[in-house]
Amino acid sequence: MQNLVDTTAPMRLALYGGAFDPVHCAHVRVAHYALQQVRLDRVVFIPAAQSPLKTHAPCSSDAARLQMLGLAVRGEAGFAVDTIDIQRGGVSYAIETVSHFRALYPNSDLFWIIGADQFEQLEHWHRINTLVEMLTFLVLARPGADLVGPVSIPHLRYQVVAAPLMFESSSEIRERCRNGRSLRGWVPAAVEAFISEQGLYKDTV
Repeated sequence: MQNLVDTTAPMRLALYGGAFDPVHCAHVRVAHYALQQVRLDRVVFIPAAQSPLKTHAPCSSDAARLQMLGLAVRGEAGFAVDTIDIQRGGVSYAIETVSHFRALYPNSDLFWIIGADQFEQLEHWHRINTLVEMLTFLVLARPGADLVGPVSIPHLRYQVVAAPLMFESSSEIRERCRNGRSLRGWVPAAVEAFISEQGLYKDTV
């Protein structure tokens, strides 16, 4: 990860995991809202090798997803991309990712950015009772989702990040690609150009 040299200095560091297949404008806006409202020092985008709660592998290659993330955060001083989950391979469990960052940045406050839809599924996360002792969740509103934390998870810490409801999704973008529809406004311009140049998602949904 770039620009995080002094690992002993206290920071407010938010981890943003996901498939990012592809990264889209809502991902970037979410990161900005979290950065500003929680007064974070850095938001780290961490593309998963394989998301635990998804039944399918990413539609584009690891290299392509990383390239798109790099284009999306280029010039953003508060953002970084880390490849730890892709390097590790297999199913990307948050507990392993957070344990890595906790060991690397022992004096920092760690956060994990999720949507309210994922927040509702927290009790199904791998080793969730251990995970909640290590960080605070930053929860973004989603249409129709509940923002009350699961009572079955003791010691859960979370903060709701205020943001307008955003309806963009990677699956909708892949469908637009398959149907030959424009991605303007759905993904950052540099990502749109990359998808077009590489011919990504034309045969996927």
